[in-house]
Amino acid sequence: MPKKSSAFNVDKFSRLVLLAAAVLAVALVALTVVNLVARIPNEVETDDFGDPVGSREEDEEDADGDGRPEWDGVTLEVTDDAGMEYQDSLVFVGDSLTANLINKGVLTGGTNTHQVWRSESNLFNLNAEVTSTKIIFPGTGEKLTVAEAAKEAKPSVLIITLGADWGVSYLSEEEFKSCYDKLVKAVLKASPRTDVVLQSIFPVTAGCASLDNGKIDTANKWVKEVAAANECYYLDTQAILKDENNCLRADFCDSADGMHLNQSAYATVLAYIRTHAVPD
Repeated sequence: MPKKSSAFNVDKFSRLVLLAAAVLAVALVALTVVNLVARIPNEVETDDFGDPVGSREEDEEDADGDGRPEWDGVTLEVTDDAGMEYQDSLVFVGDSLTANLINKGVLTGGTNTHQVWRSESNLFNLNAEVTSTKIIFPGTGEKLTVAEAAKEAKPSVLIITLGADWGVSYLSEEEFKSCYDKLVKAVLKASPRTDVVLQSIFPVTAGCASLDNGKIDTANKWVKEVAAANECYYLDTQAILKDENNCLRADFCDSADGMHLNQSAYATVLAYIRTHAVPD
């Protein structure tokens, strides 16, 4: 009996060894197959650039594949210079920085230009009375609201710039947008075929006591949102007037208040406007 038990144990042990060896062999084969499959490139559809279809990100950073951001539908993009004929067709209305276009004589007609609608005081506040504020209508001297002037003149392009005289420092987001929206809607109702362009609020120097560039940047986002809500255009002029510290360039400032622009700055703004023309 003892011999029979010993033989049985040896036989059982041998079978276990063989089974373990077989399992190990199968595992090695399976691992080899996995490695081989992993090295075989998948056959996928590629685009004209040799990249797998769907691998090139079609996002707002480069949706057209040309290195330029996809148009957001509201911000005026770079165009060829539309020339003086285009510039002479524009009408400007807004705060004291807009009125200063007359004083600087940078438009056709110089200080006698008819392209600028300004109030009697040269100020234009963005507040609850924005639609009742009167401008001096060029040529006649008649005092009209902006909507009344738009109905009379029917300008092809009206560039509105508001927020510096009153708005940035005193209004909440809701108040700011509400006042701006009210004016835009009044203009569009009075002259539906006019292309309304909302221009960004200009930056100020670091030493400006009445305005802050951080608040201006925030307010310009609101301006853009108002433009989008009314299917108008947004003109991002402020970007070309800034220095590396996000402030108005010192060589563009015309006054001790750190806010008003000199002739060189206005020439730069007008060049930007011509090269960011309203589409036909």
